[in-house]
Amino acid sequence: MQHNIKKVACVGSGLIGQGWATLFAANGYGVIMQDLSEDRLQSAVEQIDLNLKFLKDHGRLQKGRATEASKRIRTTMDLAEAVKDADYVQESVPDDYAAKKSVFKEMDAAAASDTILASSSSGLLMSEIQKVVTRPQRCVLVHPFLPVHLLPLVEIVGGKQTAPETVEITYNLMEKLGKSPVRLKKEVSGYIVNRLQAAVLREAIDLVATGVASAEDVDRAFCTGMGMRDPFIGPFLRAHLAGDGIEGFVEYYSESYRLRWESMAAWKSIPPPMRDPFVKSVNEMAVVRKNSLKKIKNWRDKMLIEVLKLNRSCC
Repeated sequence: MQHNIKKVACVGSGLIGQGWATLFAANGYGVIMQDLSEDRLQSAVEQIDLNLKFLKDHGRLQKGRATEASKRIRTTMDLAEAVKDADYVQESVPDDYAAKKSVFKEMDAAAASDTILASSSSGLLMSEIQKVVTRPQRCVLVHPFLPVHLLPLVEIVGGKQTAPETVEITYNLMEKLGKSPVRLKKEVSGYIVNRLQAAVLREAIDLVATGVASAEDVDRAFCTGMGMRDPFIGPFLRAHLAGDGIEGFVEYYSESYRLRWESMAAWKSIPPPMRDPFVKSVNEMAVVRKNSLKKIKNWRDKMLIEVLKLNRSCC
């Protein structure tokens, strides 16, 4: 397996692919980005330049580094050309098994035998994707979070045929990029964070659609309550502190949590009668009414920079 990674291919130039290309180029890697249309690639290059400028303007890149990083990126519409000389490939095509398998089969045929093939999937299983390749041991899932060039977390999980060495090399690469990688011990749809997000979102939708609170107040409650703590502690450490030890939490709060869980939503897809109420409530939020999506995204990214300036110095 390729240990000395210098050249990277980013397959797919959407938001995730753009973020990966930004991150790799900013960290000194040569990048070739592939997509099916010249217009998509041109738009992606323009956004990557904006990403690099944003990093420079907010002290995440030294003077001159943004221009150097931009020059490290090439584009092509030819998938085989993109991966043939790459040491590592990060695929970011739509999250669909048919699309992923088609791309992985072609990458497997064109890439060198020791090139790692990684997928940015947000919920699919590598055990299924790697069925179509001849070297399944070099295939791995590396799930980032938007914006990819800012948020440090990546979730890494291999399929049934993925070699431990592939996971280890990928983990080390992510650390070199400044990422904070976590390794899943086994496959599960949605991995860690998207499963947690799905549970929170289901309850948030239910609270709004059943008339408990507005979307604006649910978001405010999240941001000024648990959201204020969550950049620093996760659900288990929060429980540990709340109960003056995790054993105390289990003893003191089990009954109150039972009552909450019994009354919480359990639907598996958004019930049609709930869709209009929560969509209407989101569109009525002041921040949504007064600002474009682009402006909200820019504000979010600036806030993320401020959060990233804080050091988790305790644990």
